[in-house]
Amino acid sequence: MIMKKSILIMILFVAVTFKSSANNLIMGTPTVNGSTVSFTIKWDNSWKVSTGPSNWDAVWVFVKRQTCVSSATSPWIHADLAASGHTVTGSQLQVDAVSDNKGVFIRRNAAGLGNINQATVTLTLASAIGSDNIGVYGIEMVNIPQGQFYIGDGRSDLRAFTDGNTNNPKLIDATIQSNGLGAASNYQKQSLGSSNNLPATFPLGYNRFYCMKYEITAGQYVAFLNTLTYKQQLRMQRDYNPNVTPPTSATGTQFHCWPCGNRSANIVIATPAQSVTQISPAVYANDFDNDGVYDEDADGLGLPVVLNMKNFFAFLDWAAIRPMTEFEYEKVCRGPNTPVINEFAWGSTDMFREFDMVDRGKSTEYNRKSGLGPANCGIDTLFRTGMFATATSDRIHAGATYYGVLDMTGGVWESCIGGWSVDFSGFTTANGDGNLYENGDSSNNGSTDMPEWISNKITVRGGGANWQDVWQAVSPRNWVNIDSYGHYQGGRGVRSY
Repeated sequence: MIMKKSILIMILFVAVTFKSSANNLIMGTPTVNGSTVSFTIKWDNSWKVSTGPSNWDAVWVFVKRQTCVSSATSPWIHADLAASGHTVTGSQLQVDAVSDNKGVFIRRNAAGLGNINQATVTLTLASAIGSDNIGVYGIEMVNIPQGQFYIGDGRSDLRAFTDGNTNNPKLIDATIQSNGLGAASNYQKQSLGSSNNLPATFPLGYNRFYCMKYEITAGQYVAFLNTLTYKQQLRMQRDYNPNVTPPTSATGTQFHCWPCGNRSANIVIATPAQSVTQISPAVYANDFDNDGVYDEDADGLGLPVVLNMKNFFAFLDWAAIRPMTEFEYEKVCRGPNTPVINEFAWGSTDMFREFDMVDRGKSTEYNRKSGLGPANCGIDTLFRTGMFATATSDRIHAGATYYGVLDMTGGVWESCIGGWSVDFSGFTTANGDGNLYENGDSSNNGSTDMPEWISNKITVRGGGANWQDVWQAVSPRNWVNIDSYGHYQGGRGVRSY
């Protein structure tokens, strides 16, 4: 049977409706029949194009399940899918299975632009549901096709990538991906890169992958928190202040905000955890308007969240995706185009910083003023993800990358695998497996030793709401080994396929 709690979780995850600017993903309540799960899906402003970027958008869909036996303490685990047997009604969409059976991609089956009409998706699980609780989750993603691209933009004083000892950008092509990039001196004139050679198994960006269309949002993060055990939630309090926000805190206790006030998401405890007479996890919710009524349209479900790296990696593993590398970041932004010095993610050196916000925190939040580039850099405030993209906006006004990914400049800093003088050569294309360790840590996400990666192998790119000027450009890589709320760090994941 479908339990109320599982349905609530699914709705929380997809309830961010972007009426004016993003893709308004709406997934219906799932129904179960043996080993199949069915639900409706629709979203706006979808595309598949055969020219230009030659790519498409898609929804990554995955399933979680929880046994009904002692469900208060039973963990939610990732529900693997069968290798086949997935269908979608209508003539617009197709279902793409993946080799590890952790989910499916749902996308257009032919070239086109515009809204996706409501269709019914049926997924076949690897084993029957029985009486388990079920949650179905969707993340909007963008296909990044295989192809060559440049790293660096010709400016080396910002520790950008270069072609050896020159100031020129470096081309990542099929030969380099097949042979590996080698020593740091091959791609940065000051050898500011991995301390060991980068092999062909490292995600250099040439091969195809999917990238999240938006940064991780408050709505998504709450849905993640609400599938964790009490012990995992207790570990997640590292995400804010372990001294004041254990899962057993009173209803309304603030769990996470940064920067606090009317400048960011506000995640609170809706139902306290129990750890004395029984062990049961807390229920978290969003309350941006601070009125004590949770997960309303005005509660900022679409705002990006600032995360420390342990929780960032845990979310990606839970969603069966992985962190991107800083090479992949530059490909997503620039595509195959020739680099422009100091260009932002939308391919221009122009940025517009005037804001007059309407419907703050709502799904309809927008900027009454408009200009080139939507970066909210240096203003200490976070805005709804994808806010500047509309059905009629061009790349520059939407703030979109070459491939249509949004907010890669501005918002929160994009956390990427990379850095200087540390060994990140062992990172691979391995996606998360959907499950966390008992203590809430990521168990598999491009590396088998995640604590080491989290501590010192992260570089942040693209600027954030706390910084401005040239540091928001695509190529600068001055900020390495950072795990800081004050740096507005967060980001998104990718999936190899």
